[in-house]
Amino acid sequence: MDPATDHQPLGLKARLAGCLRAGATAGGKQALWLLALMIPVSLGVKLLAWSGALAWLARFLQPGLGLVGLPGESAVALVTAAAAGIYSGIAALGALEPTGRQITIIAFIMLSFHNLPVEVAVQRKAGSSAWRILLLRLAAAVVGAVLLNLVMPAGGELAPERALRPPVTWLEETARLTGKVIVLVVGLMILQKFLAEFGVARWLARGLHPVLWVLGLPRRTAFLWITMNTLGLAYGGAVLVEEAAAGELSREEVELLNRSAAVCHSLLEDTVLFVAIGAWALWITVPRLVMAAAAVWGYRAWQRWVSAGKR
Repeated sequence: MDPATDHQPLGLKARLAGCLRAGATAGGKQALWLLALMIPVSLGVKLLAWSGALAWLARFLQPGLGLVGLPGESAVALVTAAAAGIYSGIAALGALEPTGRQITIIAFIMLSFHNLPVEVAVQRKAGSSAWRILLLRLAAAVVGAVLLNLVMPAGGELAPERALRPPVTWLEETARLTGKVIVLVVGLMILQKFLAEFGVARWLARGLHPVLWVLGLPRRTAFLWITMNTLGLAYGGAVLVEEAAAGELSREEVELLNRSAAVCHSLLEDTVLFVAIGAWALWITVPRLVMAAAAVWGYRAWQRWVSAGKR
């Protein structure tokens, strides 16, 4: 073999095959880890709901809900969303008939504070403190809801009837979840490998630079930011875990992205879902982006203050 050919660039077919192999391997590993977390949590939440523990916990929240313009009956739905996710929370609204204004505030709280056992665990594995992320999400939900109640116009028509998926058993729900996790996480990981291999990630970062700058995020987080705001934090977080472990992102970049995503993620699917049941789109989108930017820039300022104090 001619030594001069040893370091020739790989052909297109070999590069594509390499991306597929690397992405499928990494994606399969992360999908299994995510399922090992999601399935027990899902079962645990079901058991808590069946036992009445979630309803018991919700009673403690009822007195404070008047401060954000919500009826006490919405407490069960908010607790359910925090433990299990947005679909479960909406389903738990039951016979409650909120106005458009009320469903907007409910939506804001659920969007900020939902599926905590899974999503906080994902962000923790990526490198952030679970307690800090949890407190940040709680603060975003409470502060945002109080501000919305103060500044949003009064009144509003009754929200339209909620149209959700028909009830399914836990086993059916778990089977769907398993298929969704495997397809999305493996697909995302393969896509990430393609973007990195062919330089698309750098182009994407340049195109999103103004948006990322406003949000306080580094350019290298562009793909992950898009993923988390289209498909959600859990799936984007699985890719983040892989990139953090591989050293593709620095600890500082992971911390910044985690804080932004904790406050604002899934801008596409979840926002459309709530608008469909009567929430006001502008009020559940712009404030979350503003608060996400505030969380990141606030963290940056705190880091500079700490660094200055050590000198």
